[in-house]
Amino acid sequence: MTSSNRRMLVVGNGFDLAHGLPTRYQDMLDKLFSDDTPWLSIKECQLYRGNPLIRYFHQHQDIAGWTGFEGELQIIINYFCQSHSAVITNPDLKRSSIEQAFGVFFCKYWREKRYRELWQSLQQYLNELISYIDLYLSKYIPSQVPKTLSTDSQYPRFVYKRHYDYFLSFNYTNTYFDFAEMMNDGSGIVVPTEDHFIHGRCSAMGASQNIVLGIEDNDPSNLDTIYFKKYFQRIQKKTGREVFDWFDEKISSSEPIVTDIFGHSLDTTDKDILMLIFEKSQYTNIYYYNQADYEQKIINLVRLYGSPEEFTKRYYNHKIRLRDQIAEDEQLPD
Repeated sequence: MTSSNRRMLVVGNGFDLAHGLPTRYQDMLDKLFSDDTPWLSIKECQLYRGNPLIRYFHQHQDIAGWTGFEGELQIIINYFCQSHSAVITNPDLKRSSIEQAFGVFFCKYWREKRYRELWQSLQQYLNELISYIDLYLSKYIPSQVPKTLSTDSQYPRFVYKRHYDYFLSFNYTNTYFDFAEMMNDGSGIVVPTEDHFIHGRCSAMGASQNIVLGIEDNDPSNLDTIYFKKYFQRIQKKTGREVFDWFDEKISSSEPIVTDIFGHSLDTTDKDILMLIFEKSQYTNIYYYNQADYEQKIINLVRLYGSPEEFTKRYYNHKIRLRDQIAEDEQLPD
């Protein structure tokens, strides 16, 4: 296989949604507070429903996607950082909703400067939230995956018609490989020999979960919040290194690859990885699902590149190619 034919698939949560799977954070919280949770024990339900972080996010269902979820987590962290952080936010920023979710007793930690207890408790709440996400994805989501595929099954067919050498996931689920096994009436397709889950995986794949769920490092001087920062969690949970090794050892500028990005918002929280991919790829196909998503991806690309000029230069020389994922499927032969 020539280097020009080598290909990488990069997926975000929109990839799972394109398979009809309820993996929005709103889906997870709505399920928790419903009466239909047989995959959770009574004790687990009580624990997770009483978790202040989960209560807060359940009250804020209007947050846009997982990047919005992480942005809201940043607001909570900033709120409790006000006496330390160089990133000062409005002291009254969502104060009532934060204190309502966390309770007056917890907020006393902050007012009384009991920072050690505050951050230990908040870290525990984050770990419980991650534990619930893992149970939802490893116990409930598999029940939503079809056992076999039919002409009515929902999934992006063109993705499974292509051969990929590398697979990079920002998701916690095994969706691509689960559906790949069902292709060709169950005989499966050839899957990438190199795969990496940069934000960790849920425990549905047999191993313990190592889910990364954190914030950007907007205040490097504040190590009290280090457990909530993505860069720390990636190192702590031993994820993220492989993709850099690919580009250092296996993918060179003289032998570039073609990259398909499906279902990723292109938010700046993943800027380091995305810019590396854009730089090293011969060109990058970025798939969108409707006009609003198309426009938002353009806005996010401008943010990633830092200016309209830097983005449009790459757009007009076809280094960045925006493609309609629905049209891509419709072009396949019957």
